[in-house]
Amino acid sequence: MVNWHDKMKARYGSNCEQHLKYWNGTMTQERKDELAKQGYAYINLNLEKLLARGYRVVKSSAFTPKGVYDKHSPTSDRKDLSADTMFFEQQFDFQEFKSLYDKYGRYENNFPIYFDTEEAFKAYAAKSDIFVVEDVSTNQPVGFATFQLIEKGTSDAKSMEADGIKVNDKLVYNDTIALSAELQGKGLGKLLTNVLDCYYVQNFGAENDYALCTGEINTNDENALSKGFHELRGYGDWVEGSGKMKKWLDRWKKDEIGKRGPLIQPSFMKSSYAK
Repeated sequence: MVNWHDKMKARYGSNCEQHLKYWNGTMTQERKDELAKQGYAYINLNLEKLLARGYRVVKSSAFTPKGVYDKHSPTSDRKDLSADTMFFEQQFDFQEFKSLYDKYGRYENNFPIYFDTEEAFKAYAAKSDIFVVEDVSTNQPVGFATFQLIEKGTSDAKSMEADGIKVNDKLVYNDTIALSAELQGKGLGKLLTNVLDCYYVQNFGAENDYALCTGEINTNDENALSKGFHELRGYGDWVEGSGKMKKWLDRWKKDEIGKRGPLIQPSFMKSSYAK
């Protein structure tokens, strides 16, 4: 079973009134301190390990420095390791990213964002750093991650605090992260999160807060819950919540993702590179 819907039904049945647990969590201070000491060299090391496995990471920047490498300047005289020399800068095409997101985020996982229109995607991209993982040999996208900066006093901060996560000043929120089901369990997720978590700690510091939300039904296999993966990543201080199964089942019905999912084949994001 590749899609999350079948995994959920096999694990929990299909009672719409059943309550399922989910958790909001923050990165532990111990992990933040550890990453702060590693520096940009640690990010570069993990990117090199990903590249040795055949994968690269490209980025569209909203609130962190834009990369000095882009289609206009694919090479640079810069030799230092810093926030703007880690990733090739992109501007992702709506349809190309939607294909990637729908396949790995909505069909293989239970992510709730739908990107109904190009305007909705542009609004999301305007406030989100977006990372895409690509297979170097085929240029095919095989995963993605998104992060947002939430500041105290905003509506997003109030929403986070309603879910039990306090926003003291600024909070970096890992909104989504997903790899193709074919790549899960091979250590790539650990390398990717080493890169991303260290990148944000280098940008915002060990005293800043970093948060995510994970759902128990978001499984890699029958036993590995995403909460466990994020604990290995260095997240904890979990705030438990619950919701009716109907909440997740309704996502499966939205724009017939269950029928469309098997037909979606994310391919080389040619238009994104051309922008």
